[in-house]
Amino acid sequence: MCDDVMHESQNTQTQTQNSQVDWSQTNTPAYIPNIWGRLYSTKFSLNGEYCWQESAKQNPEYYDLIEPEFTLGRALNCSFVMKKDIIKSNIIKSVSKQHFVIRRDLSEILSPAIITDLSYNGTYVNKVLIGKGNSRVLDDNDEISVTHPVVKIFVFKDLFKNEQDKVPKEISQKYYISRTLGQGACGIVKLVYNKVKCTKHAMKIIKKSRLTNGKIDNLNDPAKIMNEVNIMKALRHPCIVSTEEVFDTREAVFIILELMQGGELFDRITRQGHLTEKLTRFLFRQMVLAVKYLHSQGITHRDLKPENVLLESKDDETVVKITDFGLSKFVGEDSFMKTMCGTPLYLAPEVLKANGQSSYGPEVDVWSLGVILFVCLVGYLPFSTEYKEVSLRSQILSGKYRFSHAHWKGVSLQAKLLMKRMLTVNVERRITLDQILKHSWMQDDEVTFKVERLLSQRMHNNNSLKMPTGDADDENNNAECLPVAKLGGIKRSLSSSFNSSEPLPKKLRVGMVCLNNDNMNDSDSTCSID
Repeated sequence: MCDDVMHESQNTQTQTQNSQVDWSQTNTPAYIPNIWGRLYSTKFSLNGEYCWQESAKQNPEYYDLIEPEFTLGRALNCSFVMKKDIIKSNIIKSVSKQHFVIRRDLSEILSPAIITDLSYNGTYVNKVLIGKGNSRVLDDNDEISVTHPVVKIFVFKDLFKNEQDKVPKEISQKYYISRTLGQGACGIVKLVYNKVKCTKHAMKIIKKSRLTNGKIDNLNDPAKIMNEVNIMKALRHPCIVSTEEVFDTREAVFIILELMQGGELFDRITRQGHLTEKLTRFLFRQMVLAVKYLHSQGITHRDLKPENVLLESKDDETVVKITDFGLSKFVGEDSFMKTMCGTPLYLAPEVLKANGQSSYGPEVDVWSLGVILFVCLVGYLPFSTEYKEVSLRSQILSGKYRFSHAHWKGVSLQAKLLMKRMLTVNVERRITLDQILKHSWMQDDEVTFKVERLLSQRMHNNNSLKMPTGDADDENNNAECLPVAKLGGIKRSLSSSFNSSEPLPKKLRVGMVCLNNDNMNDSDSTCSID
């Protein structure tokens, strides 16, 4: 008797909750961590009159989602079997054996639930048809209908509640907000899913600074933020991270970027110590092509470094993409830059000489590429504050880089010569991007062919991008196979400390004796390039 009273009370409470627009069911129930979602039936609402039998009210008000897959249909092997004793007969006859499936990757933190339409007569989310073989992301309080928009059968409750309510509505309506990828002083980066296409993206959130003591923080200056946004939106190249969409609000700018699954070049070098010449040539060729494209568009990057070079996949031979244009600047044919900016370890001498007063040109990117080439080949920085006898500024201004014969002994002479020509202090004598591509070290037909084929494929894929169709299972798998990106300005910079994040195999002895490549011995040295 007591149990019946409690059950009736619980039913009444649940009915009251179900009548509300905002479900009061807790979002993250710690007491049942294995339940990731619930399907509340609409049998107690007006919507349910179209599909549920009166006798269905004796069944549970909701169904817990525990397994990574939930199916609905007439087939007896479905998770929820559409039977005549609970569903009206005129609805049953239009339901497929397997009408839809809901999947969730429980191995991925805060991944969304994805519903795939397997039917001929339609599955709808919030009255919008998914389409046979197509998928979409399910969000909290989404209504699921079968055979017709009006036949609402379930309301989905997400028990792994995300942060939809912490972003503007125009974003939450289109994207499912997942876990944090990174954060820093300038903002935060979130993994997001396009609800309709089920594709993964990175969302860079940059908060707009407020005045402090009458001054605007340069890092979060709204003008500088929008400068980066405008640059990124204008760029179209397979080796440049693409900007999908931008949302500009009073408090922040939300930038939707392509997601790079391979991480940073910085991390790849750190893990491997250094890269082989052939792999370096493969990746470096793409970097040069990307920077050449930027310069053709009148843009100088000014902050090239391994953290801003991203890899599309974990494979060795993968697409390279340049990102983080916060310091970039459009330059006309007769205009030059004066701003003192960039990461000090990769700064060109002319930037230091300019000191914000005199000007410099796009050649600064060639110098930065030279530092990247140096690090790729031997795994340590050519210039560092750790080299105590000479300040970092003096090292760069004089072109005195640390040359460890122990690390360079396995590197070809042509690679050394290219590196030297890029780290040339005299801008007029510094090698150009076109000359780099024609340099003897870069002449590798196999690498050139692989790069051209890879980039051509990416260009073709981008131009022919469309909604996925075909087999439902294939579509659902494709939905998880996606392009990626780190968001610049909010992650660590490459430290010059040997004991922190610098990819340096060992601490080098300081020997400020200038040696050339024809006079090599087993000691470390510092070479000057002018």
